[in-house]
Amino acid sequence: MGKRVQKKARRAARRRRRWRNAIIGGVLVAGAIAAFVATRPPPRDPSLPLPVAEEVSRGPADAPVTIVEYGDFNCPSCRVYYLQGIIDRVLALYPVEVRYVWRHFPIITPSSPKLAEAAECAADQGAFWEFHDALFDAAPTSAGQMVGFAGRLSLDVEAFSQCFASRGYRDPVRDQMREALGHGFRGTPSFMINDTPLAGPPSYEYLISVIESQLN
Repeated sequence: MGKRVQKKARRAARRRRRWRNAIIGGVLVAGAIAAFVATRPPPRDPSLPLPVAEEVSRGPADAPVTIVEYGDFNCPSCRVYYLQGIIDRVLALYPVEVRYVWRHFPIITPSSPKLAEAAECAADQGAFWEFHDALFDAAPTSAGQMVGFAGRLSLDVEAFSQCFASRGYRDPVRDQMREALGHGFRGTPSFMINDTPLAGPPSYEYLISVIESQLN
């Protein structure tokens, strides 16, 4: 009698383990599906304007192809993409056909919006791209380091400090963040080519193929 009870208990325990494993497996699969869906950008809102010529950019304002990057200076993936030099290579290959625009999407850390504002203060002195490169070369940075960066780049530190302390670029940076969200982006870096959102950071080869299709 005791052995039969023990066997019955063991069978019940096995059934419970199988049921628990099935539930866990289902949760993991559902999570993977959700993560996949979340990384796909939703359809772009056609009512949103594309960035225009007065944005900080590299390349001719009238270039037939515009690459827009929505990035965050505290974003590790943005830094990796910058260090790969993909945009530099593309612009070297297409000096008149391609224009590259940077748009702020400061969502990674609490200090990200202030870093974006600091870059705009550097832009007031014609040094946006130098500041952009310095931030990415330095890896994750805090708002307290911004005046030091300005000094190392030989900017007018007093003018920079006044600009940065005023938070005058807070609303423009927020506007760019809202724009990125409106285009369906939820992470950084995010990219568009002309009016087409890309699903993830594009490789050099993929960028070339898309640019060629736009030019032809």
